[in-house]
Amino acid sequence: MFKKSIQQVRKSIFPIFFFGNNGTHGSLGTGFFIDELGHFLTANHVIEALPPGAKLSYIGNIPNQSFKSKKPISIKILAQDKRTDLAIGKIDSELLAPLQFADDEALIGQSITLCGYPLPQISTKNVTKDQKLVSQKIDVSQVRQYWQPTIKMDRIRKNTFYNKSFDSFITQHPSLPGMSGGPIFDLDAKVVGVNTANATRKIHRKSSPLQVENGIGIELSEVKAFVQQTLSNSRVA
Repeated sequence: MFKKSIQQVRKSIFPIFFFGNNGTHGSLGTGFFIDELGHFLTANHVIEALPPGAKLSYIGNIPNQSFKSKKPISIKILAQDKRTDLAIGKIDSELLAPLQFADDEALIGQSITLCGYPLPQISTKNVTKDQKLVSQKIDVSQVRQYWQPTIKMDRIRKNTFYNKSFDSFITQHPSLPGMSGGPIFDLDAKVVGVNTANATRKIHRKSSPLQVENGIGIELSEVKAFVQQTLSNSRVA
């Protein structure tokens, strides 16, 4: 059902890496481009998870590009909003095709898809000369895209569910760690929200407790408002 839309979205998402001076590295979450100028959107908590002294980096559209001899590209963060858990950054080269926003919010019961880069595994191989570290080769072959078709189960007003300070919605299926910041899209590959969190609830029964886990998406109205305000301010500056 989502075969056509996934073929489009898979070319526009990317993992957000970090690299530290002491050789530390990892992936914090997922981002996706929103215009032809290199602006991308992700979740604010993804950016805030950056370890001290490390730098945000972009390598490209894993696994759909060649990464031989590729060097990480620096990421510039333009705006962060803790209330909506959104952040916008900018990348200056090797841009991907931007995704478009849907005209209207997804309806309850509508088929949508979660996506991103969950549980990425990154390895590095040290290149030495005369017992001194010269460079590191990055192996991202185990970093893969993930797709989770689901439905929009309910729309949640701000400050009513898990005390989220933004309008959100619940999805039938949860997202996996690393998918935060990824787009939630419809059958036409239009963005209807952004991955932000999961909700775990226990239903107490006499026989045995039942645990239910759902995804939480940032509602389209919140996403559009943040993007419009940020990019308007950027143009003025």
